[in-house]
Amino acid sequence: MSERQAQELLQQADKRLNSWSWFGGGNKEEEAAELYEKAGNTFKLAQRSYSQSHRKGNDAGEAFTKAAQLFMKTSDTLYDASKAYESAAKCYKKNQPEMAISMLEYAIKIDKEGAHFRNAAKHHQEIAEIYESDLVDLQGAMHNWEQAATLHMADDQQAMVNKCLLKVAHFAAQLEQYDKAIENLETVATASADNQLTKWSIKEYFLKAGLCHLCTGDLVRTRQALDKYCNMDMTFENTREYKFLEGIIECVENGDVELFTQKVFEFDQLTKLDHWKTTILLRIKKSMDEEPSLL
Repeated sequence: MSERQAQELLQQADKRLNSWSWFGGGNKEEEAAELYEKAGNTFKLAQRSYSQSHRKGNDAGEAFTKAAQLFMKTSDTLYDASKAYESAAKCYKKNQPEMAISMLEYAIKIDKEGAHFRNAAKHHQEIAEIYESDLVDLQGAMHNWEQAATLHMADDQQAMVNKCLLKVAHFAAQLEQYDKAIENLETVATASADNQLTKWSIKEYFLKAGLCHLCTGDLVRTRQALDKYCNMDMTFENTREYKFLEGIIECVENGDVELFTQKVFEFDQLTKLDHWKTTILLRIKKSMDEEPSLL
């Protein structure tokens, strides 16, 4: 496939769209849309080098967008319109992430109106990933994971709801929205309690929620939360995660930064701390350093 072939397909689509017909424009618009779609795919196949990818990506994206706009004109081809917008988004993602988001938002609107909630949720997840990786906009990422969770709930996909809510909690904590993070972690823990496949993960959710509680600086509420988690899962009190939380809460209560650091080191030796937990623990330690001395 070559760029020349793609350009020829564009010309054919333009010609078909502008042709005169006794029977109205419906059929010719659908045929033109299919030709634009073929042109978009041909542009994608014509990308032979990195230097060409930006221009060809734009050409392909524009072709798919034209196809989508024409598919939108007929109720029978709305699904095709959504897929064309999705294809356009993939073309724009590398070099024009904001445009990719716009294309996916068009697809979401179509999918929601057609009650294709799973597809709409998938597009929200794709937007969230663009916000996180390409635009480094954590608020935008969190919002779209929330939207995806709502749509998966409407589609009765509890496993996907949990995945999305965990992402919301992840970003909420990074944005220092700790109550929001706690709420979502506890929601997923509750939903996982009666599922044998996910029950083992509850201690991880309680650990993260406990760390977020510590970040709020409310030690009374943190203790109450720990008691609540033990009531929610009778095995939690015997876990390494519970003992770690109990230990560092005592360190915070006593203002013992040195022992806090030691307990974090010991836990990390047995259960490797990921970047998220390390960040939250550093915030807790920093808050201990900043507390005024009582001496």
